[in-house]
Amino acid sequence: MTKPVILQVLAFLAAMHLSSAMAPFKRPSMLPAIPRGGAGPLDPTALAKVLGGAFLIQGAQFALAPKMDTLYGGMEVVNDCNAKILRRVGLTAMNMGVHIYCLLFKGYDLKVSTTINMFMWMADAISSLLNNESETIGPSKAGDVSILAFNSMVAYSALNDAPWFGTALKSHAIFCLVSALSCLVSPSLGIKLWDIKGDDELTPGCITCIGCSIANVSTLLASLAWGVDPLTAVGHACVATAILDVKTFFFAPEVDKLGFNKALLGIWPCFAAVTAASILM
Repeated sequence: MTKPVILQVLAFLAAMHLSSAMAPFKRPSMLPAIPRGGAGPLDPTALAKVLGGAFLIQGAQFALAPKMDTLYGGMEVVNDCNAKILRRVGLTAMNMGVHIYCLLFKGYDLKVSTTINMFMWMADAISSLLNNESETIGPSKAGDVSILAFNSMVAYSALNDAPWFGTALKSHAIFCLVSALSCLVSPSLGIKLWDIKGDDELTPGCITCIGCSIANVSTLLASLAWGVDPLTAVGHACVATAILDVKTFFFAPEVDKLGFNKALLGIWPCFAAVTAASILM
C-alpha cells in the first residue's frame, strides 16, 4: 500500500512542477528580501535546493526499496522489522525534500508541503495497522495510532485552512522530537517504547538512524511551525543534520554494525555544515 502512495506523491510533485494551473498554491514570495550568505561566494538558496534534491532521491530509495543494496554498502537487510524502520527513515528524508521543493523551488504555501508529508505517514501507519504488523514486527498499535492521529490532525487543519493549523503543527513537531529523542538517547529504550518485535543485532543501529532522521526533519518542522522563514529553517535543520549525523555515523557503535561506508556517509554532515554556514552566517 505504501509504495503506490509514495509514487502518487512523486507524480503529484512532478505535476505541480509542470502545470501552470497550480498557481493558486503560490504565495507572492515566502522568502524575505534580506541579504544572506556569509560562507564565501556560495549561494545559500542553491545549496539548500541541491540538499533537498538529495534528500528526495535518497529518501525514495530507502522508502521504496529498503532491502536493496545502497550506495553506502553495509549489511544485507533481510529482517522485515529492520526493513520497515529503514523505510520510515526514507519517509523522513523525503519529508525534508518535499518541504524544500515546495517552499524554496516553487514558493508554495507551507500547508501544501505539510499536507503531502502528512499523507505519506498516514498511508504508512494505516498500512501497518491493516496488516496487523504490531503483532509481527511493530511498532505497537498504540504507536501507529498516535502517528496516524497527529498526522491526520495536521492534514485536516491544513486542508481546511483551520485557524489552529499552527498549533497542530507545533504539537506534531514536539511529538516528533520526543519520539526521535527516545531512539537517539537509547536504542534499547526506543525498541521497548515502540514495542518493536522480531528485532536482531542490527535493529539498534536502525533505531538510532531513524531517531537521527526524525530529529533532523523535526528541527525543520519546528522552525517552520514557530514562524521562521523557510530558508533559515533549512539552515537550522542543516545544523541539526551536521551534528546528529556525525554522532550517528561515527560515534554510535550500534550503527557500526550496519557496516556502512563511512567515507560516503561523511558527505552528508559535511554538505549540511556548508549549507548551514552559507544560510546562517
